[in-house]
Amino acid sequence: MDSHRLLKIGLFGFGCVGQGLYDILSREEGLPYKVDRICVKDPNKLRPLPSESFTYDWEEVLEDATLDILVEAISDASEAYTIVSEALRRGKKVVTANKKLVAYHLPELLALQNEFGGVLLYEAAVAGGIPIIRTVEEYFSNEPLDRVHGILNGSSNYILSQIFKKQKAYSEALKEAQDKGFAELDPWLDVAGADSRHKLCILTAHAFGRTLSPEEVAFFGIDFLDQQDWEFAKQNESVIKMVASVHQTPDGELVPVVLPSLVDSTDDLYGVEQEFNGVVVQGVYAGPQLFKGKGAGGHPTGAAVLSDIVSIANGYSYGYKKLNKTTNAPALALDFQFEVYLRSSEPDLVVELGLTNLQNVQRGADSFSLIGTVSLGSLIKSQELIRKAGAYVMALSSDFVNANVKKVRERVAIS
Repeated sequence: MDSHRLLKIGLFGFGCVGQGLYDILSREEGLPYKVDRICVKDPNKLRPLPSESFTYDWEEVLEDATLDILVEAISDASEAYTIVSEALRRGKKVVTANKKLVAYHLPELLALQNEFGGVLLYEAAVAGGIPIIRTVEEYFSNEPLDRVHGILNGSSNYILSQIFKKQKAYSEALKEAQDKGFAELDPWLDVAGADSRHKLCILTAHAFGRTLSPEEVAFFGIDFLDQQDWEFAKQNESVIKMVASVHQTPDGELVPVVLPSLVDSTDDLYGVEQEFNGVVVQGVYAGPQLFKGKGAGGHPTGAAVLSDIVSIANGYSYGYKKLNKTTNAPALALDFQFEVYLRSSEPDLVVELGLTNLQNVQRGADSFSLIGTVSLGSLIKSQELIRKAGAYVMALSSDFVNANVKKVRERVAIS
Protein backbone atom coordinates (compact mmCIF):
# COMPACT_ATOMS: atom_id res chain seq x y z
CA MET A 1 0.00 0.00 0.00
CA ASP A 2 1.13 3.56 -0.71
CA SER A 3 2.16 4.94 2.70
CA HIS A 4 2.03 8.55 1.41
CA ARG A 5 -1.69 8.72 0.65
CA LEU A 6 -4.72 8.67 2.89
CA LEU A 7 -5.90 5.06 3.28
CA LYS A 8 -9.65 4.54 3.25
CA ILE A 9 -11.37 2.22 5.72
CA GLY A 10 -14.71 0.49 5.32
CA LEU A 11 -16.19 -0.09 8.79
CA PHE A 12 -18.88 -2.69 9.57
CA GLY A 13 -20.65 -1.89 12.86
CA PHE A 14 -20.75 1.28 14.91
CA GLY A 15 -21.10 0.02 18.47
CA CYS A 16 -18.53 0.23 21.25
CA VAL A 17 -15.52 -0.88 19.18
CA GLY A 18 -16.50 0.87 15.93
CA GLN A 19 -17.13 4.16 17.70
CA GLY A 20 -13.91 3.76 19.68
CA LEU A 21 -11.89 3.41 16.47
CA TYR A 22 -13.74 6.28 14.78
CA ASP A 23 -13.13 8.56 17.77
CA ILE A 24 -9.40 7.74 17.90
CA LEU A 25 -8.97 8.46 14.18
CA SER A 26 -10.96 11.71 14.53
CA ARG A 27 -8.63 12.89 17.29
CA GLU A 28 -5.36 11.69 15.73
CA GLU A 29 -5.52 13.84 12.62
CA GLY A 30 -1.92 13.13 11.64
CA LEU A 31 -2.62 9.46 10.97
CA PRO A 32 -3.03 8.58 7.26
CA TYR A 33 -6.27 6.63 7.80
CA LYS A 34 -9.87 7.68 7.32
CA VAL A 35 -13.13 5.85 7.95
CA ASP A 36 -14.70 6.42 4.55
CA ARG A 37 -17.78 4.18 4.75
CA ILE A 38 -19.72 2.81 7.73
CA CYS A 39 -22.18 -0.06 7.32
CA VAL A 40 -24.79 -0.64 10.05
CA LYS A 41 -27.86 -2.85 10.29
CA ASP A 42 -30.62 -0.81 11.95
CA PRO A 43 -31.49 2.48 10.17
CA ASN A 44 -33.67 3.60 13.11
CA LYS A 45 -31.05 3.32 15.86
CA LEU A 46 -29.92 6.62 17.38
CA ARG A 47 -26.25 7.26 16.60
CA PRO A 48 -23.80 10.14 17.21
CA LEU A 49 -23.38 10.78 13.45
CA PRO A 50 -26.00 11.97 10.91
CA SER A 51 -27.86 9.21 9.03
CA GLU A 52 -26.18 10.09 5.71
CA SER A 53 -22.88 8.89 7.25
CA PHE A 54 -24.12 5.29 7.06
CA THR A 55 -24.95 2.63 4.52
CA TYR A 56 -27.09 -0.43 5.29
CA ASP A 57 -25.88 -2.78 2.56
CA TRP A 58 -22.69 -4.66 3.45
CA GLU A 59 -22.22 -5.95 -0.11
CA GLU A 60 -22.07 -2.36 -1.31
CA VAL A 61 -19.07 -1.79 0.99
CA LEU A 62 -17.35 -5.00 -0.15
CA GLU A 63 -17.73 -3.93 -3.77
CA ASP A 64 -16.21 -0.49 -3.19
CA ALA A 65 -12.80 -0.77 -4.86
CA THR A 66 -11.65 2.58 -3.40
CA LEU A 67 -11.48 1.11 0.13
CA ASP A 68 -8.05 -0.10 1.23
CA ILE A 69 -8.90 -1.91 4.49
CA LEU A 70 -12.10 -3.41 5.90
CA VAL A 71 -12.80 -3.45 9.65
CA GLU A 72 -15.46 -5.81 11.02
CA ALA A 73 -16.82 -4.74 14.42
CA ILE A 74 -20.34 -6.16 14.64
CA SER A 75 -21.63 -8.35 17.48
CA ASP A 76 -23.36 -11.09 15.46
CA ALA A 77 -20.70 -13.76 14.81
CA SER A 78 -22.58 -15.52 11.99
CA GLU A 79 -23.15 -12.27 10.09
CA ALA A 80 -19.53 -11.35 10.75
CA TYR A 81 -18.42 -14.67 9.26
CA THR A 82 -20.48 -14.04 6.12
CA ILE A 83 -18.90 -10.60 5.66
CA VAL A 84 -15.31 -11.57 6.55
CA SER A 85 -15.26 -14.80 4.54
CA GLU A 86 -16.65 -13.02 1.46
CA ALA A 87 -14.08 -10.23 1.88
CA LEU A 88 -11.26 -12.79 2.05
CA ARG A 89 -12.62 -14.52 -1.08
CA ARG A 90 -12.11 -11.21 -2.82
CA GLY A 91 -8.53 -10.98 -1.53
CA LYS A 92 -9.27 -8.05 0.81
CA LYS A 93 -7.29 -6.87 3.83
CA VAL A 94 -9.51 -7.33 6.87
CA VAL A 95 -9.33 -6.52 10.60
CA THR A 96 -11.84 -8.05 13.01
CA ALA A 97 -12.54 -7.72 16.73
CA ASN A 98 -14.93 -10.70 16.80
CA LYS A 99 -13.49 -13.46 18.98
CA LYS A 100 -16.41 -15.86 18.48
CA LEU A 101 -16.00 -15.60 14.71
CA VAL A 102 -12.28 -16.41 14.87
CA ALA A 103 -12.65 -19.15 17.52
CA TYR A 104 -15.26 -21.07 15.53
CA HIS A 105 -13.91 -20.51 12.01
CA LEU A 106 -10.12 -20.12 12.16
CA PRO A 107 -9.31 -23.15 9.93
CA GLU A 108 -11.71 -21.91 7.21
CA LEU A 109 -10.41 -18.34 7.50
CA LEU A 110 -6.82 -19.60 7.15
CA ALA A 111 -7.79 -21.61 4.05
CA LEU A 112 -9.44 -18.55 2.46
CA GLN A 113 -6.36 -16.39 3.11
CA ASN A 114 -4.10 -19.02 1.55
CA GLU A 115 -6.32 -19.53 -1.49
CA PHE A 116 -7.23 -15.94 -2.37
CA GLY A 117 -4.34 -13.89 -0.94
CA GLY A 118 -6.33 -11.79 1.53
CA VAL A 119 -5.09 -10.94 5.04
CA LEU A 120 -6.93 -11.15 8.37
CA LEU A 121 -5.68 -9.68 11.66
CA TYR A 122 -7.58 -9.89 14.96
CA GLU A 123 -5.49 -8.52 17.86
CA ALA A 124 -8.57 -6.75 19.28
CA ALA A 125 -10.38 -10.09 19.64
CA VAL A 126 -8.28 -11.12 22.67
CA ALA A 127 -7.62 -9.09 25.85
CA GLY A 128 -8.70 -5.65 24.59
CA GLY A 129 -5.73 -3.30 24.44
CA ILE A 130 -3.04 -5.87 25.37
CA PRO A 131 -0.97 -6.85 22.29
CA ILE A 132 -0.96 -10.49 23.35
CA ILE A 133 -1.50 -12.30 20.02
CA ARG A 134 1.38 -10.46 18.36
CA THR A 135 3.58 -11.07 21.42
CA VAL A 136 2.95 -14.81 21.40
CA GLU A 137 3.13 -15.01 17.59
CA GLU A 138 6.34 -13.01 17.17
CA TYR A 139 8.35 -12.80 20.40
CA PHE A 140 7.75 -16.43 21.36
CA SER A 141 7.76 -17.78 17.79
CA ASN A 142 10.78 -20.02 18.40
CA GLU A 143 10.63 -20.55 22.15
CA PRO A 144 8.41 -23.40 23.35
CA LEU A 145 5.81 -22.36 25.91
CA ASP A 146 4.82 -24.21 29.06
CA ARG A 147 1.62 -22.30 29.64
CA VAL A 148 -0.52 -19.29 28.75
CA HIS A 149 -3.17 -18.31 31.27
CA GLY A 150 -4.93 -15.26 32.58
CA ILE A 151 -8.00 -13.12 33.04
CA LEU A 152 -9.44 -12.62 29.55
CA ASN A 153 -12.81 -11.07 30.37
CA GLY A 154 -12.99 -7.56 31.82
CA SER A 155 -16.72 -7.75 32.61
CA SER A 156 -16.50 -10.74 34.95
CA ASN A 157 -13.29 -9.41 36.49
CA TYR A 158 -15.02 -6.11 37.25
CA ILE A 159 -17.87 -7.98 38.97
CA LEU A 160 -15.46 -10.06 41.07
CA SER A 161 -13.54 -6.90 42.06
CA GLN A 162 -16.76 -5.31 43.34
CA ILE A 163 -17.57 -8.44 45.35
CA PHE A 164 -14.15 -8.77 46.99
CA LYS A 165 -13.07 -5.12 47.28
CA LYS A 166 -16.44 -3.46 47.93
CA GLN A 167 -18.36 -6.39 49.50
CA LYS A 168 -21.19 -6.02 46.99
CA ALA A 169 -23.66 -8.78 46.16
CA TYR A 170 -23.25 -10.51 42.79
CA SER A 171 -26.52 -9.06 41.41
CA GLU A 172 -25.53 -5.51 42.41
CA ALA A 173 -22.04 -5.89 40.93
CA LEU A 174 -23.48 -7.25 37.67
CA LYS A 175 -25.92 -4.35 37.32
CA GLU A 176 -23.09 -1.88 37.92
CA ALA A 177 -21.00 -3.58 35.21
CA GLN A 178 -23.94 -3.30 32.82
CA ASP A 179 -24.55 0.37 33.71
CA LYS A 180 -20.88 1.16 32.98
CA GLY A 181 -21.00 -0.64 29.64
CA PHE A 182 -18.61 -3.43 30.68
CA ALA A 183 -21.31 -6.12 30.46
CA GLU A 184 -24.14 -6.63 27.97
CA LEU A 185 -27.83 -6.66 28.91
CA ASP A 186 -27.56 -10.42 28.31
CA PRO A 187 -24.28 -11.04 30.15
CA TRP A 188 -24.15 -14.83 29.64
CA LEU A 189 -21.12 -14.86 27.31
CA ASP A 190 -19.10 -12.87 29.87
CA VAL A 191 -20.15 -14.34 33.21
CA ALA A 192 -20.53 -17.98 32.09
CA GLY A 193 -16.97 -18.09 30.72
CA ALA A 194 -17.89 -18.56 27.04
CA ASP A 195 -16.21 -15.32 25.94
CA SER A 196 -12.98 -16.34 27.70
CA ARG A 197 -13.24 -19.76 26.01
CA HIS A 198 -13.32 -18.14 22.56
CA LYS A 199 -10.24 -16.07 23.36
CA LEU A 200 -8.40 -19.10 24.75
CA CYS A 201 -9.02 -21.00 21.48
CA ILE A 202 -7.39 -18.17 19.52
CA LEU A 203 -4.40 -17.92 21.85
CA THR A 204 -3.84 -21.70 21.70
CA ALA A 205 -3.42 -21.60 17.90
CA HIS A 206 -0.62 -19.04 18.20
CA ALA A 207 0.96 -20.34 21.42
CA PHE A 208 0.87 -24.11 20.85
CA GLY A 209 0.13 -24.64 17.15
CA ARG A 210 -3.28 -26.26 17.61
CA THR A 211 -6.64 -24.92 16.43
CA LEU A 212 -9.08 -25.85 19.17
CA SER A 213 -12.80 -25.93 18.53
CA PRO A 214 -14.67 -24.24 21.41
CA GLU A 215 -16.38 -27.57 22.18
CA GLU A 216 -12.99 -28.99 23.20
CA VAL A 217 -12.62 -26.48 26.05
CA ALA A 218 -14.27 -27.03 29.42
CA PHE A 219 -15.68 -23.67 30.53
CA PHE A 220 -17.27 -22.53 33.77
CA GLY A 221 -18.11 -19.06 34.99
CA ILE A 222 -19.36 -17.03 37.91
CA ASP A 223 -23.06 -16.93 36.98
CA PHE A 224 -23.88 -19.35 39.85
CA LEU A 225 -21.47 -17.75 42.35
CA ASP A 226 -22.98 -17.45 45.84
CA GLN A 227 -22.02 -15.77 49.09
CA GLN A 228 -20.77 -18.99 50.71
CA ASP A 229 -18.38 -19.47 47.77
CA TRP A 230 -16.65 -16.13 48.20
CA GLU A 231 -16.65 -16.59 51.98
CA PHE A 232 -14.79 -19.87 51.40
CA ALA A 233 -12.26 -17.93 49.29
CA LYS A 234 -11.79 -15.30 52.03
CA GLN A 235 -11.32 -18.01 54.66
CA ASN A 236 -8.47 -19.27 52.51
CA GLU A 237 -6.91 -15.78 52.23
CA SER A 238 -7.76 -15.67 48.55
CA VAL A 239 -9.95 -13.91 46.01
CA ILE A 240 -11.71 -15.51 43.05
CA LYS A 241 -10.62 -14.81 39.47
CA MET A 242 -12.03 -16.35 36.30
CA VAL A 243 -8.95 -17.93 34.76
CA ALA A 244 -8.60 -19.14 31.18
CA SER A 245 -5.64 -21.47 30.85
CA VAL A 246 -3.89 -23.76 28.41
CA HIS A 247 -0.73 -25.63 29.34
CA GLN A 248 1.29 -28.49 27.95
CA THR A 249 1.87 -31.62 30.02
CA PRO A 250 5.26 -33.41 30.08
CA ASP A 251 3.75 -35.83 27.54
CA GLY A 252 3.11 -32.93 25.12
CA GLU A 253 -0.68 -32.91 25.55
CA LEU A 254 -2.74 -29.76 26.08
CA VAL A 255 -5.01 -28.83 29.00
CA PRO A 256 -7.44 -26.05 27.93
CA VAL A 257 -9.97 -24.85 30.51
CA VAL A 258 -11.83 -21.77 31.76
CA LEU A 259 -12.41 -22.07 35.47
CA PRO A 260 -13.01 -19.65 38.37
CA SER A 261 -10.01 -20.10 40.64
CA LEU A 262 -8.78 -19.23 44.11
CA VAL A 263 -5.97 -16.67 43.77
CA ASP A 264 -3.83 -15.65 46.75
CA SER A 265 -1.52 -12.66 47.17
CA THR A 266 1.52 -14.53 45.79
CA ASP A 267 -0.22 -15.03 42.43
CA ASP A 268 0.59 -12.83 39.39
CA LEU A 269 -3.14 -12.37 38.75
CA TYR A 270 -4.00 -11.21 42.28
CA GLY A 271 -3.57 -7.50 41.49
CA VAL A 272 -5.46 -7.56 38.16
CA GLU A 273 -8.62 -5.69 39.15
CA GLN A 274 -11.74 -4.00 37.75
CA GLU A 275 -12.12 -4.21 33.95
CA PHE A 276 -8.43 -5.02 33.45
CA ASN A 277 -7.18 -8.22 31.83
CA GLY A 278 -3.96 -9.97 32.75
CA VAL A 279 -2.18 -12.67 30.75
CA VAL A 280 0.80 -14.71 31.94
CA VAL A 281 2.94 -16.19 29.17
CA GLN A 282 5.33 -18.80 30.51
CA GLY A 283 8.22 -19.64 28.23
CA VAL A 284 10.32 -22.75 28.81
CA TYR A 285 13.43 -20.53 28.96
CA ALA A 286 12.13 -16.99 29.59
CA GLY A 287 9.90 -18.01 32.49
CA PRO A 288 6.58 -16.30 33.33
CA GLN A 289 5.81 -12.80 32.04
CA LEU A 290 2.68 -10.84 33.01
CA PHE A 291 0.91 -8.59 30.50
CA LYS A 292 -1.77 -6.34 31.99
CA GLY A 293 -4.11 -3.80 30.41
CA LYS A 294 -7.71 -2.75 29.89
CA GLY A 295 -9.74 -5.61 28.50
CA ALA A 296 -12.99 -3.76 27.89
CA GLY A 297 -14.11 -0.41 26.50
CA GLY A 298 -14.20 1.34 23.14
CA HIS A 299 -10.85 3.11 23.29
CA PRO A 300 -8.62 0.18 24.43
CA THR A 301 -10.22 -2.19 21.90
CA GLY A 302 -10.33 0.52 19.23
CA ALA A 303 -6.60 1.08 19.80
CA ALA A 304 -5.96 -2.63 19.19
CA VAL A 305 -7.96 -2.41 15.94
CA LEU A 306 -5.90 0.64 14.92
CA SER A 307 -2.68 -1.27 15.61
CA ASP A 308 -3.86 -3.99 13.21
CA ILE A 309 -4.80 -1.36 10.60
CA VAL A 310 -1.29 0.12 10.76
CA SER A 311 0.28 -3.36 10.58
CA ILE A 312 -1.84 -4.54 7.68
CA ALA A 313 -1.11 -1.30 5.81
CA ASN A 314 2.61 -2.01 6.27
CA GLY A 315 2.31 -5.50 4.80
CA TYR A 316 2.18 -7.52 8.03
CA SER A 317 0.31 -10.81 8.32
CA TYR A 318 0.40 -13.60 10.91
CA GLY A 319 2.97 -16.24 10.06
CA TYR A 320 1.24 -18.90 12.22
CA LYS A 321 4.75 -20.16 12.89
CA LYS A 322 3.84 -22.79 15.48
CA LEU A 323 0.73 -23.88 13.59
CA ASN A 324 2.76 -24.37 10.40
CA LYS A 325 5.61 -26.04 12.32
CA THR A 326 3.34 -28.62 13.96
CA THR A 327 2.90 -31.74 11.84
CA ASN A 328 0.88 -33.56 14.50
CA ALA A 329 -1.35 -31.25 16.55
CA PRO A 330 -1.06 -31.95 20.31
CA ALA A 331 -3.82 -34.12 21.77
CA LEU A 332 -5.88 -33.08 24.79
CA ALA A 333 -4.83 -34.43 28.20
CA LEU A 334 -8.31 -35.67 29.11
CA ASP A 335 -6.95 -37.52 32.15
CA PHE A 336 -5.33 -34.39 33.67
CA GLN A 337 -6.51 -33.97 37.28
CA PHE A 338 -7.78 -30.72 38.86
CA GLU A 339 -8.37 -30.00 42.53
CA VAL A 340 -11.78 -28.31 42.65
CA TYR A 341 -14.39 -26.91 45.00
CA LEU A 342 -17.98 -27.87 44.16
CA ARG A 343 -21.20 -26.46 45.62
CA SER A 344 -24.44 -28.05 44.54
CA SER A 345 -27.87 -29.25 45.64
CA GLU A 346 -27.54 -32.43 43.52
CA PRO A 347 -25.55 -35.25 45.23
CA ASP A 348 -25.63 -37.24 41.96
CA LEU A 349 -23.25 -34.67 40.45
CA VAL A 350 -20.42 -36.00 42.62
CA VAL A 351 -20.85 -39.45 41.08
CA GLU A 352 -21.41 -38.08 37.57
CA LEU A 353 -18.20 -36.05 37.77
CA GLY A 354 -16.24 -38.98 39.15
CA LEU A 355 -14.91 -36.81 41.99
CA THR A 356 -12.29 -38.54 44.15
CA ASN A 357 -10.19 -37.60 47.18
CA LEU A 358 -13.24 -35.91 48.71
CA GLN A 359 -13.37 -33.59 51.71
CA ASN A 360 -16.59 -32.01 52.96
CA VAL A 361 -16.58 -28.21 53.31
CA GLN A 362 -20.15 -27.44 54.33
CA ARG A 363 -23.49 -29.23 54.41
CA GLY A 364 -26.81 -27.37 54.63
CA ALA A 365 -30.47 -28.21 54.26
CA ASP A 366 -30.57 -27.28 50.57
CA SER A 367 -26.99 -27.70 49.36
CA PHE A 368 -23.54 -29.01 50.13
CA SER A 369 -19.99 -27.98 49.25
CA LEU A 370 -16.88 -30.13 49.06
CA ILE A 371 -13.47 -30.31 47.49
CA GLY A 372 -12.19 -33.17 45.38
CA THR A 373 -10.20 -34.23 42.34
CA VAL A 374 -11.67 -34.36 38.83
CA SER A 375 -10.30 -35.00 35.32
CA LEU A 376 -10.42 -32.63 32.36
CA GLY A 377 -12.42 -35.23 30.43
CA SER A 378 -15.09 -35.32 33.17
CA LEU A 379 -15.31 -31.52 33.26
CA ILE A 380 -15.84 -31.38 29.48
CA LYS A 381 -18.37 -34.23 29.50
CA SER A 382 -20.39 -33.00 32.50
CA GLN A 383 -20.29 -29.23 32.05
CA GLU A 384 -23.88 -28.90 30.77
CA LEU A 385 -25.10 -31.09 33.63
CA ILE A 386 -23.30 -28.83 36.11
CA ARG A 387 -24.87 -25.72 34.57
CA LYS A 388 -28.37 -27.23 34.54
CA ALA A 389 -28.00 -28.11 38.22
CA GLY A 390 -27.08 -24.49 39.01
CA ALA A 391 -23.89 -25.78 40.62
CA TYR A 392 -20.71 -23.76 41.10
CA VAL A 393 -17.26 -25.20 40.50
CA MET A 394 -13.82 -23.60 40.87
CA ALA A 395 -10.16 -24.58 41.02
CA LEU A 396 -8.30 -24.41 44.34
CA SER A 397 -5.46 -22.53 42.61
CA SER A 398 -4.98 -20.58 39.39
CA ASP A 399 -2.10 -22.82 38.34
CA PHE A 400 -3.95 -25.98 39.47
CA VAL A 401 -0.91 -27.62 41.09
CA ASN A 402 0.74 -25.13 43.44
CA ALA A 403 1.11 -25.09 47.22
CA ASN A 404 -2.17 -23.21 47.65
CA VAL A 405 -4.03 -26.49 46.98
CA LYS A 406 -2.29 -28.13 49.95
CA LYS A 407 -3.04 -25.13 52.19
CA VAL A 408 -6.74 -25.21 51.27
CA ARG A 409 -6.99 -28.93 51.92
CA GLU A 410 -5.28 -28.54 55.30
CA ARG A 411 -7.67 -25.76 56.32
CA VAL A 412 -10.70 -27.83 55.34
CA ALA A 413 -9.37 -30.81 57.28
CA ILE A 414 -8.78 -28.64 60.37
CA SER A 415 -12.22 -27.00 60.25
